[in-house]
Parts: sequence; C-alpha cells; structure tokens
Amino acid sequence: MHINVIVRDASSHIQEVFRERQDEPWAGVDHGVVLLLKAGIVPAYNYGDFDSITEEERKFIKEHIDIDPVPSEKDDTDLALCLADLAAKGYESINVYGATGGRMDHALGNIQLLMHEELRGTEIKIIDRQNVISLIQEGKHEVRRQEGMKYISFLPFNEKTTLSLDGFLYDLDEQLLEFGTTLTISNEFTKNIGNVYTDKDILMIQSKD
Repeated sequence: MHINVIVRDASSHIQEVFRERQDEPWAGVDHGVVLLLKAGIVPAYNYGDFDSITEEERKFIKEHIDIDPVPSEKDDTDLALCLADLAAKGYESINVYGATGGRMDHALGNIQLLMHEELRGTEIKIIDRQNVISLIQEGKHEVRRQEGMKYISFLPFNEKTTLSLDGFLYDLDEQLLEFGTTLTISNEFTKNIGNVYTDKDILMIQSKD
C-alpha cells in the first residue's frame, strides 16, 4: 500500500503534486491538514499537536474533519509519530512532502527518520521541488533515475562505508567512504538505471538545480 504525507509546504510545487495525486490516499501532519483541505483533499489520517495553526485554521479544520491533537510536550516529532503509525498500519511506500523547508533542525531530524529501526521495512521518500531523498539499505540495488532530476549523491552515515556504483558518470569499485566525505556528491546517471552496492545503509539524494 502507498500513501502520501504533507507536513508544511505552501509552494506552487505542492499544489501541482496535489493535482497529480488527488486520487491517492493522503495523511496530513499539523498544518499539512489545512493544506489538504484547502486543496479539496480529505486526509485519511491526521497527526500532530497542531501548535503551528491559527485559531481560524483550527475552526476551518473542525468544519470538515475531527482531529485529536497529541500533547505538545512529547518524545517524538509529529512526523515521527505519523510515519511509525502508517508503517504499523501496513503502508509499504510513503512519499513525504514539506519536510525539508523552514527550520534546519526539523529538516535534519526528518531526514534522520529514514534510518529509524521501526521504519526499515517501509520505502520512504522525502520529496521537495529540487530533491528526492531516500535510504539505500546495505546490499545490491537497482536504482532508477527520478523524472526531472539531474544529479545523484550518496551520503554515508557510518564511520566506514564501502560503495560500488555502475551506470553513473563517476563509477566506483568498492570505494571506502569516511563519514563526512564529499566524494560522492553531484554524480549523474549515464542511463535511466544504475546499480548500487553498499555494505552499510547510505543516504541517496536525487536532485536538480
């Protein structure tokens, strides 16, 4: 099963996404619920403490759906609660929008969720106008170029990661990557599909200018 999640994004990009995916299931996180309802999409699920919405927006939400806000003081972020619940419900594929703009601590925390142990069995992509961010788990993978994206980068999150690439402008053969390296930034596909091997989980970002 697949579902889309919107956190917070008022750009023209998300309006285009809403139009393209209006018939797919959606979940709203906090202010994302407002965006969905204004786009004419009723969220299948809603999550959050709703501390980022105005009283007027709260009234607007209640005119359409019921919400059950979680406490503002909690151990996990609203998106973390959302993804854990959707994974528990059996969703195998989740696209997350509006999770990278605004505060940098929120953006990095959201990206870090891709490595959460409870979410390892779920294919999660964090998507914005310029990036598609996902986690490549250890092993061999066939990676497809995302439409409209020019570059592909790999960021290790472990002290030593061995990475092999085939089908890219800069191929690698069991290259040892240290944490913090920039060697694997701004690579490119030579075809629509490339082969990736990594001995540890690694972050993959497809992007455009």
